Amino acid sequence: MLGLLALLPVSAQAKDALIWLKTEWPPVFAARGDGFGDQALTWLIDRLPDYEHSVQSLPLARLLKTLDNRDATICASGLARNPTREQRYLISRDFMHMPALALVVRADAVDAFARYRRADGGVEMRQLLAQDGLKGGINDNRSYGATLDAMLQGAPLVRLSKTSNMVSMLAARRLDWVLLYPFEATRQSRQETPAPEIAGLPIAEIPGLIEGGITCNRTAGGQRVIAEIDRLIMANPSWPWMAPMLDWLDPETRRRLVAR
Repeated sequence: MLGLLALLPVSAQAKDALIWLKTEWPPVFAARGDGFGDQALTWLIDRLPDYEHSVQSLPLARLLKTLDNRDATICASGLARNPTREQRYLISRDFMHMPALALVVRADAVDAFARYRRADGGVEMRQLLAQDGLKGGINDNRSYGATLDAMLQGAPLVRLSKTSNMVSMLAARRLDWVLLYPFEATRQSRQETPAPEIAGLPIAEIPGLIEGGITCNRTAGGQRVIAEIDRLIMANPSWPWMAPMLDWLDPETRRRLVAR
């Protein structure tokens, strides 16, 4: 029987199962599977033909817990790299470079922030928060990371209960700036009629990019997948899988990202 299996063509033999996890975060990962992160994952899946792929969408906490399972080969796309995850999971070379949180403003109001910008264009949040002429808005239920959270605590800001209406408030001139990821801001602007022109200004106190690789559980199968993904990344230095993201960036952010 074993000899017979060895003679079968590769296509007729059972493929290894590979479970992919993602967390919905439009327009990165969308319920319909048409986010730019979904497109990047499809690019990858198409180039790993020796696996039987399945994709599941889970809340982040459950996704991370599922990655601890050692009974199957499980990988996730869209997770930022950090020391804790590097110890806990297997992570490929960087597969994504996305713009970090930005100060999103109306495109016709960029000059109003010139006095708070460094030579590299980054807005110094500490200086901006110390003035009272420009009104900013944040989602009070969202963490912006330890550095920004410490600065925002107690600052005179408009504190909103959700993120989804921030650009509409910006367009209505009820706010002068908001904290959003540029791709989130573009998605919100496209839901307005007419769509307001916006610009994402980098924040000086935080890194300008979110970087991360494909994350897999610590299994022999995970090690094989990571090795194959690393080869694909090295063979495609132009990162074609990230091209769809550019369509979700305002001109200011797009120019900054392409220039890197």
